[in-house]
Amino acid sequence: MISILILSLISLSADLRWVEVDLSLWQDGRADFVYRVRWNVFSGSMSGFYFQEKTVDPYFDYENSYAVDAYGREYPIEIKDLGDKYDIILAHGKRFGPGEITYIIHFGGDLGRSGNLAKTESEFGDLAVLHWAPAQWDEPLEHYTVYVYYPIAVSTKAVNPDDYGFKTEKFMNENYLLSYFGQEYQGDYWFTVRIHKNNIGTQEKMMIQQYVPASYFYAEKFGTIEITPERKEKFTFPFELLYMILYVVPYLFFNNKKAKQIKGAYSDVASLQWLRSDWIPPKIEVATFRKSGKVAKLDLIEAALLLDYPVNKILTILSSKLEENGIIKIASQKPLKINVLKMPTGLRYYESAFLNAIKSDGSLDEAGLKVLITGVVEKVSARSWDCDIESTKAYYSEKIGAHSPDRPIDNKYNKSEYYDYLMRRDFARQRYYNRMESGFDVYAEPIKSYSAFVRSDACHSACYVHTACHDACHSACHSACHSACHSACHSACHSACVSGGAH
Repeated sequence: MISILILSLISLSADLRWVEVDLSLWQDGRADFVYRVRWNVFSGSMSGFYFQEKTVDPYFDYENSYAVDAYGREYPIEIKDLGDKYDIILAHGKRFGPGEITYIIHFGGDLGRSGNLAKTESEFGDLAVLHWAPAQWDEPLEHYTVYVYYPIAVSTKAVNPDDYGFKTEKFMNENYLLSYFGQEYQGDYWFTVRIHKNNIGTQEKMMIQQYVPASYFYAEKFGTIEITPERKEKFTFPFELLYMILYVVPYLFFNNKKAKQIKGAYSDVASLQWLRSDWIPPKIEVATFRKSGKVAKLDLIEAALLLDYPVNKILTILSSKLEENGIIKIASQKPLKINVLKMPTGLRYYESAFLNAIKSDGSLDEAGLKVLITGVVEKVSARSWDCDIESTKAYYSEKIGAHSPDRPIDNKYNKSEYYDYLMRRDFARQRYYNRMESGFDVYAEPIKSYSAFVRSDACHSACYVHTACHDACHSACHSACHSACHSACHSACHSACVSGGAH
């Protein structure tokens, strides 16, 4: 009712035409999402719409989220967090209309953490199951198409899903148009499933459930769903009616039927082809894989950590900068003692974390330093998740190692001695830096470097981490209660998340 009121107040007449989603899965459970949302504005002008994605905590790629009209003109957009939803609007107060406009929303999230990627045991061996549905909409759609890109290398564009152990549910073949192909990326092909349905109703859920061998993922980090082999019934009982009555907790009964559904899920090759031969798939407008050659925007501290410089070197540069700005004072270098002189505003996130890690006696709290490094890892992950990592490393390696006057990559950490120190070149305060680095050794030893840290259990594969304690508790609790509660909670929660409301 609210969206209808808004439309009438601004004399806006706009229809939501179709939605397409690219879902790229990573081996550790992370995922890249791209939503392409096409609107047709008949009269008036449109600013944007509301978007609800409660499956994951989205990390938006603002630079690669935009709108484009039928003539190819691009418009920057703003994404505002309203608490229970996001407001996707054209930037700078702009409006569009009449005409067709497509909003492209790019974000990352962790389906392994949310439980939408899980591990299960079956007669086919250990499987990874994708149990997920894209956002629901408050208007009917001409079509809804989802491309799921798996981290499974294939040889050519033409693929047989049976060759890669792919399985799906009967309802997927019955309700959707399915196709399978290899998506080309930098000369390699990756197993892709295209799910399409025409004439989606208002608030209709497009549930996706697919299985591949667990060996394609780091599935030991996922939650586990138990599958119990079905027993042959000796007498007839109206179980389906019982399920309807107890629909609030369907998953308790869903497990007892799972083995039968999986057996019937994978059919012969013919049933895995298009249900209609005259259907023309929509053109992919935006790819969700990492863009070849794209360099992530990082500052010196973030770039140095990504390049695997030892953490004690990074902390040395950080503390040197803070001392230079009169924020801290190095009371002694060995043992390392630091006094905090002031706590100014406007500090970078890792500078504030560093100050918070300094104890009243001048020593450093190891847990606080892990929080600092976790924050940097999280930021690097969020800024580089769609970038070419090798190109990013090559770019910053060249910048840090160059002798040219334009070598600083950071307008704040721009002193030549920072770069000389990282490259082990001679400079005036080299001994001072080396002594400070030695003082940090005892604290940096548990962390060591970026690659060592992101492989640790505390980091959860650098996948938008929160805290080590949260991960440890989450993993244990998630595994214990996932199989009993996932389906019921997911269904109840997701059905409340309806996007749309043009305004």
